[in-house]
Amino acid sequence: MKKYSRFAIYYAPPKGSVLEEFGKYWFGWDPLVAKFINNKQRINYLNRFGIKNLKSIDNNILMAKKYGFHGTLIPPFKLNNNYNRKKLFKKIEVVAKKYKKFNFYKFKLKKIDNFYAFVQSKKNNNINKLSNRLVRELFKFRSPLTKKEIDRRNPSKLSKLQLSILYKWGYPYLMSEFNFHMTLASEVSGNKLYFELKKIEKNKEIILNETNDFDKIYIFGENQKGMFENLENFSLS
Repeated sequence: MKKYSRFAIYYAPPKGSVLEEFGKYWFGWDPLVAKFINNKQRINYLNRFGIKNLKSIDNNILMAKKYGFHGTLIPPFKLNNNYNRKKLFKKIEVVAKKYKKFNFYKFKLKKIDNFYAFVQSKKNNNINKLSNRLVRELFKFRSPLTKKEIDRRNPSKLSKLQLSILYKWGYPYLMSEFNFHMTLASEVSGNKLYFELKKIEKNKEIILNETNDFDKIYIFGENQKGMFENLENFSLS
């Protein structure tokens, strides 16, 4: 059986959707089939937005690329030694059956601190409720946080609430601090990427006007090359 160092619970755009197609060409990584996309194919696709050079994109997506284009429900975690992958997947399937599929609102581009993301045009409480339920139900499956993992979250910069959530649930931006987003670039420096993203926003009829149902929960795993790929998905009822 193929080994994965961490697992993550995500929303992923449905295969063949405009949003899914954009994501794999933007990052050059298709997590649904675990395949890299060559730069020639990426440019051919991104040309429709007026993007003709990948340099300003690739300089700012190095951190985000490995995770694939997704919306986080539960961020990556190491599996507790008391449980196996089969039990984790079964539990997620059980939770999925308790929720009915729901509609997404349209997406919009937003800068959050030093990264860019697509976010819902208005708060979608259905996503928050699903994420909160998954966090509670799956908590026992995650390995206890190590000091190194805690330090990586820069606890001195977190609010008291975020720090409390970190120690209780393993990540500071869950539960009441959860905000659904689909990351496009992180650790952004300079303005060059901003101008490329504005080209996408200007042509929003191509991508941002699409609406899809939220009808599946995806499980991604971090493979031995450090890339996250889809392992399984479970449909909501």
